[in-house]
Amino acid sequence: MNRALRPGLAEASLILVTLIAGFGWLCSKEVLRGMPPLLFLGVRFASAGAVLAVLARLRAQPLPWRLHATSWWSAAMLALAMVLWMLALQLSHNLGVGAFIGSLGVVLAPVLARLMFGTVLLAQTLWAMPLAVLGVAAMALHGGWQLDAADSLLLASALAMSVFLNLNGRAGARAPALSLTALQLLLAGAAGFAGSALVESWPASLSPAVWGWLLVSILLATCGRFFLQGWAQARVPMQRSAFILLLEPVWTALLAWWWFGSGMSASQLTGAGLIMSSLLISRRKPRRRGSLQSPVPAGKTGQ
Repeated sequence: MNRALRPGLAEASLILVTLIAGFGWLCSKEVLRGMPPLLFLGVRFASAGAVLAVLARLRAQPLPWRLHATSWWSAAMLALAMVLWMLALQLSHNLGVGAFIGSLGVVLAPVLARLMFGTVLLAQTLWAMPLAVLGVAAMALHGGWQLDAADSLLLASALAMSVFLNLNGRAGARAPALSLTALQLLLAGAAGFAGSALVESWPASLSPAVWGWLLVSILLATCGRFFLQGWAQARVPMQRSAFILLLEPVWTALLAWWWFGSGMSASQLTGAGLIMSSLLISRRKPRRRGSLQSPVPAGKTGQ
């Protein structure tokens, strides 16, 4: 592929990732009608990880458990983020608001990149971040700020996800995409099964509708989403990819409005507009050459 086309294709892929992720919220909510959250996490992620592990083996990529320690750290942080997210999703009554609270993870990612790896914060990031924070606040503070159990779990999940986003790019520079994604999903699935065995009661059977949503969650919202995200993230600078990933809650809110009939208020629409503005600002090219360097080595296979 022409190298000049790769950045644009990678960014377009990240936008598609956000749409798939938004649809994943809807799928997950439907599955949770008939399955406890941690059991769902275990089945969804372990199944998807097993599929990708087989594909990795067929393509002569290393087995997931033989990857570098950096890959294991990224997998552990994804597992933690997903456990917290799944528990929050079970308790949440508004997918749109929940998604925007969860999006704080990608808002925090560039700041954590600075703290963890000494990455220089770009000027456009410093301008765009306040708009992103205001946008998230306009969504999350709708109706008055009440830090309930779902909000607290989502905030904790967002923090874990921001660490994962930073580790994931670096892990993706050292490991093949299929093997790394399989490891991350298998570890998240194992965490879900372990937690479910300790605290949940398993249903005797599932309805055909729940089985259908579960299959879509495994194949599209998990296998497809995480593989595509890993491939693209290794080719897009962290600070830029973090803001592109902010589109996820916008899609989630729109899909929730379309599917569940939960309309968006004036403050929610304002928040969406602020986040879109932050995305446009973050896309501006810096004046000095070389200031777009990514903290993640480019040109290698991602997550």
